[in-house]
Parts: sequence; C-alpha cells; structure tokens
Amino acid sequence: MNSITRLILRRVVSGNIKLTPRLLQVLKEFDAEPTPAEPPVQATNETAPPPPPPPATDITSAEEKKMTFVNPLPGRWIRRTECGLGAVLLLAASLAPAALNPAPLAAANEAFARGEYAAAVRGYETILAQQGYSVPVLFNLANAQQRAGQLGPAILNYERARLLDPNDADLATNLNTARRKAGVESERPSPAQKAAEALTLSHWFGLTAAATFLIAVALPLRHLIPRARTGLNFGSVLAAFALVMAIAALGLRRSDLTRAVVTAPEAVAGIAPVTMAQSLFKLRAGETVTLQQTHGAFARVRNQAGQQGWVKTDDVARVIPARVSFPGS
Repeated sequence: MNSITRLILRRVVSGNIKLTPRLLQVLKEFDAEPTPAEPPVQATNETAPPPPPPPATDITSAEEKKMTFVNPLPGRWIRRTECGLGAVLLLAASLAPAALNPAPLAAANEAFARGEYAAAVRGYETILAQQGYSVPVLFNLANAQQRAGQLGPAILNYERARLLDPNDADLATNLNTARRKAGVESERPSPAQKAAEALTLSHWFGLTAAATFLIAVALPLRHLIPRARTGLNFGSVLAAFALVMAIAALGLRRSDLTRAVVTAPEAVAGIAPVTMAQSLFKLRAGETVTLQQTHGAFARVRNQAGQQGWVKTDDVARVIPARVSFPGS
C-alpha cells in the first residue's frame, strides 16, 4: 500500500471523504501499480571523500561587534546606582534642618533674661519634648541649668549639643566652665579622636553614603564613556579614600553610643545591682561614664579611671538617648 492510498484511507476513517464505489475502484488501481525499485548500490572499496568545510565567516563583522556590548554587568550596576542615589537623597532629606517654632523659644529666653532659670529650664525642656533636639535649645537649656546650679544636667546637654555642632567655640568654652565648677576633669582625646569629632555622626554617615554611591556609579560609566575612564578612575580612588576615612571615624565614634553623664548630685557605685550592695566608689555630678549593662533599676558603668560598679539608672543619662528626635520629627 503506497502513501497515497494510506492518505485516502485516513481521510475516509476521519469522515472527511465518503467511501464510494468509484473511490474504492481508484484505491484498488493505485494499490495495483508497482512502485519503482531503487537502483542497487554497488559495493566498492573506495571511501567517499569528506564534505568540504563551510566557508569561513568574518567573526569581527559589524553585527557581532554590536553584539559584544550586550553585557548584563552595566545594567546591574546602573540599577544598583539608582538604588544608591535614592538612599543618598533620602538621607539628605532626613538631615535637612526644620524650622523651630519661635514663640515658645522666645518665652523661655525672656525667662532666662529675667533670671528665672527654673522657668527657663522648664520652657526649654518643653520645646525639646515637643519639637525635638536642636543646638540652640540645648545650648540655652544647659546655660540655664548651669546658672541654676544643676551642673550634671548642664554638662549632659552641652555634650548633646556638641554632637550636633562639634565646632562651636562658645559651646566648648561653656562646657569646660561647667566641668571646672563640678570638679570634673576635661576629656583629653587623641589626635585621631579629635579628627573623628570634627564632623557630626550624621555627616560621617552622609559621607559614607556619598562615597559608596560614587564608587558604584564609576564602574558603569567606565563602560559607557571610555574617554572619561582616567578621570573616573581618579574619582573612584578619592571616593574609596573618603569611604575608608568615614568608616574609620565612625569606628572611633562608636563609644558615643554608650557614653553617659552623671546627672545626680552624687552617684554611689555598688558591687551588685541591689540597694544594700557594698559601695565601691562615688561619682560626681557631670562625670562621664561608659554604660556596660543594665539590670532592672541599675546600670553597670565604668569611669575614666577604669573602675566598674552598679549605679541607679536614674542617676545617669545617655548622651545619645535611646530615642532621638529632631525638629520636625
């Protein structure tokens, strides 16, 4: 049965063609026709020659030159650069200073000018609670507390103001004056620590984000703009240097997270976190300590001399509070 006969039969079975007597006669005639036989293949000892190789193509054609630029690396770096740019913009927006409400500040300043330091302290503290931390309010609050004889809280607020503006000369002078009145030795930071304190923590974090963004954007730009590769390499080196410097400064400033100031007139450090524990040493108002551990109503601290003991948590206050708020937050 040849292929034509099989095709017709499939059509008949499927119902596309009706089986009539005439169609049956045609099928018999097709089936009776002999199929041409293929000529016999003569055996030979000679092997057929291999087919000729395909003609060589120019691999440096214009089309393939265009294809060589298709690489997922620049695309990935561009996307990461966009994410880095978004993070930098968000950081810059969060660091933008907000305006203070001048009415409460003016009222507190008037109370300070009249010598009503207790009323001025209450006014400045209300502003901090409602509008967040700012250098002018912290500075004026510390001045009012120093005039009122509250040297521990005054030194605490001077320290907090220095975190926001470390290069204010008047702030440094008043802080040293309060420390002398309290009989507390001034800190003597190392040259590296002084360099790290030249900028605020927010500025160091901003420098870290900006340097990371510049390094991230330099790689795709080297692919996209080959002529600017030298300048981009130089910029990448500067950004890497700034990144290392910022990370080192943040590492030196990590102790700011655990710094605290004694706000009570006197704090007794005991051997255990209980009220009747044996006394080890005493801390003066305004003395700077390092918080190591908290347990209930007590905190273990270490003073500048290296002594450790447990004091009441109400007698000390962190320089960086657990929850920090700024104007507009």
